[in-house]
Amino acid sequence: MTLEEAKNRRLQALNKRSADRVLVSPARHHSQVCLPDEGTVADYLIDALGYGCTAEQLVDETGWSRSTVMVNLYKVAKKTGVGIRRRADMLHLLLPEGSGHIYPRAKVVATGSTVRSMAAEVVIVPPVA
Repeated sequence: MTLEEAKNRRLQALNKRSADRVLVSPARHHSQVCLPDEGTVADYLIDALGYGCTAEQLVDETGWSRSTVMVNLYKVAKKTGVGIRRRADMLHLLLPEGSGHIYPRAKVVATGSTVRSMAAEVVIVPPVA
C-alpha cells in the first residue's frame, strides 16, 4: 500500500465516522427490550436519546469526556436492546416495531411549555426479514 492510498483510506474512514447512520441497531423484537430502572444513569441516557440530543449536550450535562459519553451510550443501548441513530450530529433513540407500549414511560411532567414531545424523536424500526 502506498502512502497516497493510506491517506485516502484514512480520509474515507474519517468521513464515515461523522456520517449520518445507525450507530447501534435495536433488538429484532420488542420483547427483547428491557429498559433500566428509573432514576439511574442508564435511564437518563435513554431519555436524552428519546428527546434527541448531541454528544456535546451530554458532555455538558454529565461532566464526562466525549469518549466516556459515547462508550456509556453504546453499553446502555446494547444492554437494553434499544438502538441509536445519528442524523446531523443529533442522536436519536431507535426502538423495534411494537415498542410503543414500552417507551416513553408515563412520568409526572412539568407544565406543557417545558415538555418536548418525544414522538418526533423516537424512531420505530420494522423488523428485518
